[in-house]
Amino acid sequence: MGYRPKRRVYALDFTGTDWEGLEVSMRGMTVGEELDLAGNDISAALIVEELTKRLISWNVEDEEGRPVPTTMDGVRTQDGAMILAILDALRQANSGVPAPLPETSPSGETSPAPPIPMAPLSQSPENSAVPA
Repeated sequence: MGYRPKRRVYALDFTGTDWEGLEVSMRGMTVGEELDLAGNDISAALIVEELTKRLISWNVEDEEGRPVPTTMDGVRTQDGAMILAILDALRQANSGVPAPLPETSPSGETSPAPPIPMAPLSQSPENSAVPA
């Protein structure tokens, strides 16, 4: 009997971004799917299609407050920058790479320099004329 790995589900975090309050749950990507999306010849349609395949749920509403479906038609009604932010968050979650710290992150204090001993060093033994 072989091992069947489970596809991960990610609750994407948009805290500290332009999309604060957005809640998205998505299935993870395989290595092949990530490589396909990393190509230079990728179309916007493929990006939206790949994202829609993985989209489980989100809290997006239209102008009247009705939930936007997680279908291709629903995703197509949204701001392109938001869709790219969702895909980027999925890539980060999928690869295990933490998101960069926010720009407002405190830098912390500089560590004090270690003390330098000021005692005189012991004298070297005199050089002997006899080779060792």
